[in-house]
Amino acid sequence: MQIEKVYFNSVDNLNLIGLLHTPKKKTDTVVISIHGITSNCLKRRDDILAQKCTDLGIAYFCFNNRGHEIICNYGRIEDNNMHFYGSGAESIYDSYFDIKGTMLEMQKRGYSKIILQGHSMGCTKTVYTYNEFLNNNETTMLDAITGVILLSMVDIPTALKEFLGKDYKKIISYFQLLKKRGKGDKLVVLDANTPPVRPNSILEYAEDNKKIDFAKFGDNRTSFKELNNIKVPLFMRWGNINELIFQSPDEIVDKLNEKIKNENKDISYIKGANHNYTGKEEELAEEIEKFIEKYDLNKN
Repeated sequence: MQIEKVYFNSVDNLNLIGLLHTPKKKTDTVVISIHGITSNCLKRRDDILAQKCTDLGIAYFCFNNRGHEIICNYGRIEDNNMHFYGSGAESIYDSYFDIKGTMLEMQKRGYSKIILQGHSMGCTKTVYTYNEFLNNNETTMLDAITGVILLSMVDIPTALKEFLGKDYKKIISYFQLLKKRGKGDKLVVLDANTPPVRPNSILEYAEDNKKIDFAKFGDNRTSFKELNNIKVPLFMRWGNINELIFQSPDEIVDKLNEKIKNENKDISYIKGANHNYTGKEEELAEEIEKFIEKYDLNKN
């Protein structure tokens, strides 16, 4: 396996960086790994999954999307100014620009078959972007996607309510006031124990969330329309220890296996795994390998 550092741009001209892992033999298939909140492309899990993919003859590309770390800054290609991003300051709807830009970069490099892999918030970004491709009738992008892997998908609005607890309404009301005063894009520190956040980012999860509120695991009425829009082979996994879900993994897996109509789905959880699959990376890699081989996603 060889590793190359890749500099490229999102489609809205943000400078991004990633690591491309390539097998010995040339391939036209690549897995694009989309990390979650406060994370990045430098993880043991990505190293192990990349090794598994390259052993299968597939390339693996993990990159820092604009939501990496808590606060980060980037220069745009059209100016020399720095702009604040990171999980505390990003708009999740900008993930479309990051993922599309990454796919275009991989296509320029000869990868015509793309497997999108999201983890945690990266799952939300993946499903949102896939559905935006559908809504925009971007058939070139859709035709390139041969599989989707979703690891530890989180019900974002519900998680936000759980994390903020009794302070949820007070904090949301405060952020609504800041937005009304034209300060929704300013970084705010609530107290010494919390990182800086952009009010508009939090309000996207809490209120302006119609396009990303599709993981309603606790709502028996939901049809999981956005997930059902995915027609390529679909792999979904969770752990059952310290997961960021508020139902049992058995309940979620049973519900999704019933409600997701994709005939090429593989939905389950890994016993003993946590949200990040710490210590269970090899087992996760083996299950992804079986999925890839079952649906012939490594055919070149």
